[in-house]
Amino acid sequence: MFYFKNDGSKLPAIDSADFVRVVSLPDSGSTLFGIVDYYRNNKPKLMGKSSSIDPAVFEEQCVTYLPNGKRQAVLTYTGGVLTGTNYLFHPNGKLYLTFTMDTVRNRSFDENMNVVTCMDSTGKALATEGNGHFVSYNEATHAIIEEGDIKNGKRVGEWHGSYPTEKVTYTDTYTDGKFISGYCTTGTGVKYTYTAKSQTPAFTGGNTAFINLIKKKLKLPAALKNKPVSIFASFSVKNNGKVADATLLGSISPEVDKALITAINSSPAWTPRLQNGLPLDSSWGIPITFNTPAAKPATPAAKAKN
Repeated sequence: MFYFKNDGSKLPAIDSADFVRVVSLPDSGSTLFGIVDYYRNNKPKLMGKSSSIDPAVFEEQCVTYLPNGKRQAVLTYTGGVLTGTNYLFHPNGKLYLTFTMDTVRNRSFDENMNVVTCMDSTGKALATEGNGHFVSYNEATHAIIEEGDIKNGKRVGEWHGSYPTEKVTYTDTYTDGKFISGYCTTGTGVKYTYTAKSQTPAFTGGNTAFINLIKKKLKLPAALKNKPVSIFASFSVKNNGKVADATLLGSISPEVDKALITAINSSPAWTPRLQNGLPLDSSWGIPITFNTPAAKPATPAAKAKN
């Protein structure tokens, strides 16, 4: 049993969790574990299969549900990657979207998506056989947040969207499904241009540099100095780059845990997550390992084989 926030971060206890994951052993003749997520009201949130216990690597069909009990999506996975034909539904239960997925590396989700049909909540077709208009909705409010035309399943021309909470509007340009460029305008009139639709938060020098910095601020107890120790840390990267809200999955010792959280929260600023050119708050997680055993030198026999 595991406990999660809606953003995917794992928690050590149920207290502040948004949902609970229960993993069951494979059925007879199968190697796949059963995965069932439950909302805190005990209604199913997700039902699927995974090739591993933690983290889950989804395989075959996976069905997700809204809090009202209606289906939200029927998705198909191979090795944890979305493949095949997939279906999304409106909150009233009517079919919203049918799409297939390419699996080209280094392409965004939107660029790999091939829209087959798009329907409004009354059942009216907006796009059929990969051609027409595609409308994207906010999952929580179901308000329109993005829309544009598709041709042969791919995004084309100008797409318009907004982040109502941030009072931001944006325009992106696509050619045959490939994102070209975009610009967004804030409520105060500030304009951002971008050539990458989204960027994950980043630390100068990368994750390795961040981990090394954190390690320099810690002093392990004598009993742990020569033992491999690993822990997973999650934290927020605010839209100004400030790091906050560090939490740990597991524990090393009360003193080390406290020092580790303090070190993470006092980190130098990161480059925040960018979405449509706009800096946004985000969650990030990283494993931190102490006393990693050094690689053994190759034996003469091994060198001879090389």
